[in-house]
Amino acid sequence: MQKLSALMAAVVVALGFVLSGDVANAQTTGSSDQTTVNGQVTDSTTDVPSIDYRPLSAEERSNMPPLMERYVLDELKNLRTEMQGMRAELLREVVNRQLEAIDKAISYSSNTVTYFFYFVAAVGALLTMLGWQSLRELKSSVRNLANTELQRLSQEFEGRLTSLENELLLKSKLINEHQHEIERTQTIHALWLQANQLSNPRAKIETYDKILELAPGDPEVMAYKADAALQLGDRDWALSLCNRLLAEAPENANGYYQRACANAGLGFKEAALADLQRAVELSDTMRQPAWIEEEFEPLRDMPEFTQILGKKEDLPPAE
Repeated sequence: MQKLSALMAAVVVALGFVLSGDVANAQTTGSSDQTTVNGQVTDSTTDVPSIDYRPLSAEERSNMPPLMERYVLDELKNLRTEMQGMRAELLREVVNRQLEAIDKAISYSSNTVTYFFYFVAAVGALLTMLGWQSLRELKSSVRNLANTELQRLSQEFEGRLTSLENELLLKSKLINEHQHEIERTQTIHALWLQANQLSNPRAKIETYDKILELAPGDPEVMAYKADAALQLGDRDWALSLCNRLLAEAPENANGYYQRACANAGLGFKEAALADLQRAVELSDTMRQPAWIEEEFEPLRDMPEFTQILGKKEDLPPAE
């Protein structure tokens, strides 16, 4: 495209120079009222200043260098050749398209005539075979056959419509269920955010209860509720919540961790160590908070506690 644009610009410039020369030559063939005196042309009827109609040299015709003028002429020739080739290709393509359209039309007409004759032959053969029946009987048979076929089609479409209606009802029900589930999830998420912003353990427990109403038996909520109960100092309630949680989700590391806190606070050191060991086995991230957990103060001097958690300086920094 850039080459073509440059070529067109050169062509326009060349045409401008050529036209300027043609205008000068055209003025030499003016009206018969002009006369030439000593190489100068004068108009006998008007006072127009005299014009010099002498033949112009190559330098006067164009301001372009000879090589550039030759290049422009060659490019004009090439452009004309390409235009002729494109025209021939376009004509060839149009002729081919017309031939294809004519071929398709002839084929369609031939097939139509052939099928029509087949149909006429079939009808003639049918009338020949059923010639002993009257036209009234034939009409009655055709009507009965058409009614039977229409009834079959109506029943088939009715069955399809019923099936489609049931499928739509099922999908509508699923969409409603999913919508309710999305609303429930959004509500639970909002309650979680609210609980994280609260500092009062009792307010947290009330929020966790609301979440449990929407998601009964959620082990994560039960674990956080047990932690809030520990913050209130009600270790027996926290232990009960953890037992219920682990009965439903025996692989919940946070549940074992909270029960270890409750057992340690109640003085059940062996049970606390066992729960802490299980929590660390299920999730290695439980080591870091265990070192700063206030409920584990009675266990810090025990070698088993250090053996379970490892050395404090070897732990990765808390995120």
